Amino acid sequence: MVNYKKVLFSILSIFIGLVFIVSAISKLPSLEQFGWTIVETTFLNWTFAEWSARLLIGCELFIGFLFVFHLKRKQIAIPFSLILLVVFSFYLALVWNHYGGDGNCGCFGELIPMTPSQSIIKNLILIALIVLLSKKMSDIQVKRINLFTTIILLVSALTPFIWLPPESIYLTQKDASIQKPIPLSLLYQSKINKAPTIELRKGKHIISFMSLTCSFCRKAAKRLRIMKLKYPELPFFLILNGDPSKLDEFWKDTKANNIDFVMFNGATEFTMMNDGNSLPTIKWVNDTTVVRESNYLNLDENEILEWIK
Repeated sequence: MVNYKKVLFSILSIFIGLVFIVSAISKLPSLEQFGWTIVETTFLNWTFAEWSARLLIGCELFIGFLFVFHLKRKQIAIPFSLILLVVFSFYLALVWNHYGGDGNCGCFGELIPMTPSQSIIKNLILIALIVLLSKKMSDIQVKRINLFTTIILLVSALTPFIWLPPESIYLTQKDASIQKPIPLSLLYQSKINKAPTIELRKGKHIISFMSLTCSFCRKAAKRLRIMKLKYPELPFFLILNGDPSKLDEFWKDTKANNIDFVMFNGATEFTMMNDGNSLPTIKWVNDTTVVRESNYLNLDENEILEWIK
């Protein structure tokens, strides 16, 4: 005779597991943005945030598979899922406070747009279902269950790192100190471009040369925007090259219009100031001398704050 109650709770367990799995997989395409949002809304730095984003997604996958396969739910899946849901809800509260209640919180990536409040309600419902399941379930007993669980753990944990490795692992060396003149007067002498409203030839500035269509430039602009939000005193300035009609698209993607900028077209002059380097280029400028150049991945706000004192 079929035990309908047992079947019902088995289906409930699979449903809970699939919610975690779908949540994890849907975050993968926007994994990088997930890490940046963690930086913007928490105290974590860039490296910890990008690793934390991948570990959280790996935890979701692992917990989801345990619920689906009815493995070690009492020992692992239930306690860790409850902890994870509480952590996510706290994170959503931070996102809500930072960005407001509108917009997609990213809990299901772009697959299922949800506001922070909707996602918190979803988490509360999941918590209630998990508590209910914990009182009515029994795990499947299989041979070598520990080995099977370990394999699931490894696959789940490694998937986000294989999908998109953390950018911090590509850093090879610290910025070198240099002393090189930069012809910033070209910005103020151009007949086809508006001059900057800021005097960049005096004082200390972090000047970034970017193209409006360069994907890495947009990544750099996003990171600079987050740094500027946390530390408004950072002396960032963007010199943007490209078709002005693409500027609105650039701002829409990067939201970096909290940083002073100037549009500058003219390949020869742009290359002279940028020293012919590939884009984006970030130069630490003191008066009209470049004292250091950074990759946007290893640009450190604390070092800049120390430098401008």
